[in-house]
Amino acid sequence: MIRLGIIGLGQAAQLLHLPNLDKMEDMFNVTAVSDISKNLTEYIANKYHVTNRFTNALDLIHCPEIDAVMIMCAGDHADYAIAALEAGKHVFIEKPMTYRLDKAESLMEVKQNHPDLVAMVGYCRRYNDSFIKMKELLQNDSRPISYVRARTIVLEGPWYLKNTHEEKKADDLDPASRDIMIKRMFNEINEIMGGNATKAQMQTYLAITSSGCHVLSAVRELFGLPKAIRSAVISPTGMQFTLIFEYDGFNLTFEEMNDQEIVQFDESIEVYQGTRKMHLKYDTPYIRYLPSKLTVSELDEDKQAKVTIYGPQYHDMFGNELKEFYRCISEHDRPKCDVFDAAEDVKLYIDVAKKIVEGA
Repeated sequence: MIRLGIIGLGQAAQLLHLPNLDKMEDMFNVTAVSDISKNLTEYIANKYHVTNRFTNALDLIHCPEIDAVMIMCAGDHADYAIAALEAGKHVFIEKPMTYRLDKAESLMEVKQNHPDLVAMVGYCRRYNDSFIKMKELLQNDSRPISYVRARTIVLEGPWYLKNTHEEKKADDLDPASRDIMIKRMFNEINEIMGGNATKAQMQTYLAITSSGCHVLSAVRELFGLPKAIRSAVISPTGMQFTLIFEYDGFNLTFEEMNDQEIVQFDESIEVYQGTRKMHLKYDTPYIRYLPSKLTVSELDEDKQAKVTIYGPQYHDMFGNELKEFYRCISEHDRPKCDVFDAAEDVKLYIDVAKKIVEGA
C-alpha cells in the first residue's frame, strides 16, 4: 500500500485521478492533500476522508505519512518534483513537467542522485491500450511510413464540463493573487521564447505544454525526435496552430485547436504506409470509460481491401498509468515516461517555440 499525497486539487485531480485512486484501495491510500485554496482542500479532504490537509505544498511534501507525491497544480512542476525527491518521496508529475530546459536538467540531476525513487511523468495517452497496440503493429511491420497526421482538437468547453462532471471551484482565492500568478507564468514563458514574444506566441507555447504535449509525446515514442521543424504556423490568438516535422522518408503534421465552444473532442494519430493506414482515435477523458479503438485499413495479399478494428478498449488510460506507477514503485522499476524521457519533449517544445518566433 502506497501512501499518497496530492498537490493541486483542481480539474485533473477531481475528474481524472481521484475517481481512479478511490477504486485502487489495494494499491494507494490518499493520506494527504494540498491546494492553495483552503476551501477546496477541506472539500476534497472531507469527501475522500483524508486526515492530512495543507495549503502549502512543501508542508505536504515533508509530511511523514506519505510515500509518494502526485503533482497536479497549475504551472511548472519541476520545483515541487525536486523537493519531493530530495525529501525521499516517489513522484508522479502531471504535465507540464516543466517549461524550461534548465529546470529539466536540474530535475534529472536530482533524480540521478536518488536512483531508488520513481519519478514518472503523466503522459496518459502513451498508456492507452490502443496506442500500445499501434506501437506493436508498427514494430512488427517493415512497410515504410509515408506520412503521419496527428491532432488534438479540444472543443469541449465549459458547457460540456458543466453537463458531465463539473469540478468544485476554488471560491476563496484573491483575484489579484491569481492575476500575479498568471503574469509570472507568462513572464517565464516570454523569457523562454527570447524575451519579445507576442501574447499569441506565448499562448501557443502554453497550449503545447498543457494539452498538445500528450499526442506530441506519443508520436515521439513511436517515431523518435524529428530531424527538423519545417513549419510552425499559429492563429492570431495562438489557440490554433499547425506544426510540420521532418523525419527520414516522411513528414508528420500536428494540429491543435482549443478555442471554440462546440461540443466535440477529436484527438487521433494516423499513420500511412502505402498499402496500410492506421488510425488511433482517442475519446474525451472527461466521461469515464469511453472506448478508444485502432482501425487498420490495408490491402491484403490478393490486393483486396481489408479493415481490422482493434477494440473498443475500455480500460481507463489514467488508471493504466497509475497502475504503472504502483508497479514501478513496488518492483523498483523505471517507467517509460520518466523525467529523462520527458526532458526530450521539453527540448522539442523549446525548439518549436524558437521556430514560432523566427517565423513571425
